Amino acid sequence: VTSSSAFGVVVSYWASWCPPSLEVNEYLTKASQGASVVTVDVDTAADVCELNGVENVPFVAFYRRKPDGTQSLVADVAGAKLAVIERDLKSLSIADTRSKFQSVDDYIKHLLNVDKVVIFITGTPSHPVCGFTKKLVALFAEKKVPYTYVDIMADNELCDRLKSYSNWPTYPQIYADGSLVGGLDIVLELEKEGEFDSRS
Repeated sequence: VTSSSAFGVVVSYWASWCPPSLEVNEYLTKASQGASVVTVDVDTAADVCELNGVENVPFVAFYRRKPDGTQSLVADVAGAKLAVIERDLKSLSIADTRSKFQSVDDYIKHLLNVDKVVIFITGTPSHPVCGFTKKLVALFAEKKVPYTYVDIMADNELCDRLKSYSNWPTYPQIYADGSLVGGLDIVLELEKEGEFDSRS
């Protein structure tokens, strides 16, 4: 399966006997954000499910197109968690907007304002590349902080430029209302001082 989107393909594993999986398929049909959506009926494609480690439905897998044209798994959601699916669709589709901006700085300004809270992380919440990202998204899940994320590993130019733009040399970077809050250490300090909830 191919897609013209930089984002790639969304695969929804479903079953006719599982109403939540039908709800997920209906949602994806309406909200695909330009990604190609493929549905896999687990009752007729058990071999595909086994190959991809899918044990329950609904299960949604997000793939990103690589420069060589192949797809790589970058995120997944187990269960009918529509808010999480929506966040992944929004966050992963951001890469498709890159060509609309003349400079990387203009793109950064756009990204900082796509949501109240924007985090620049290594990987995705379900597939973090480093322990700092893993800790941050776990804290945000615990505190129920809504956010949009940008996988900084998907764009080398953005990754390099954002460090100097923000004057913050590491990732993750957390922004609230378009302004830099800091990294994981700052968020943990805010939480320790009881200021985290009021800033998020």
